[in-house]
Amino acid sequence: MSAMTDQVSEPHQLARPADGWTVDDLDRWPESHERFELTDGALTMSPSPSSLHQSVSGLLFARLDATSPPDLAVTQAVEIRFGRNLTRIPDLLVVRSQEPERHFFAPFEVVLAVEIESPGSHVEDRVVKPAIYASHGIPSFWRIELGPIRARRYGPDGAGGYRELDCPVERLVADVPFPVDLPLVDLLPGWSRRGVGPRHGDGPVG
Repeated sequence: MSAMTDQVSEPHQLARPADGWTVDDLDRWPESHERFELTDGALTMSPSPSSLHQSVSGLLFARLDATSPPDLAVTQAVEIRFGRNLTRIPDLLVVRSQEPERHFFAPFEVVLAVEIESPGSHVEDRVVKPAIYASHGIPSFWRIELGPIRARRYGPDGAGGYRELDCPVERLVADVPFPVDLPLVDLLPGWSRRGVGPRHGDGPVG
């Protein structure tokens, strides 16, 4: 384990400890808008997301938060800790927890993880993260593609992975973890719906 202090401001520039980074190291670093994730003790940092990505994430959060039942909490970009050296930060989560204000959750508390694709994140969002989420028992996974906007839903396949569930092309429709039915165009920011920049049905964006 590395010797760290609260004065560290650029953790991604530090040399990796011989035994790898752990969640204890993450807890000692100052708060940051950057997303640091651990994979077998290796540290990765996600690039800053685009305005479109953030708009879709915020609008989806608002819709889910407005309709979620009282025993569930909707959060954005909060860490899931699968072990001391394995973490991921989904774009949105729905959790069942007595402490929804925490800065991390255990996988058994997460009932839905949502990833919004960005350029360069396709392998992580389509392969790596779903495999981690499924193998640790998170029952529902959604992926929102932005080029054009499309929602894909996944549930357990009975063999430790996910299988894709039916979902209309133009809408996000789900029955778990609670009923959802909304037009995907409603997740686009106003400037996009007004014809400025990428719109629903346009080519790849991020």
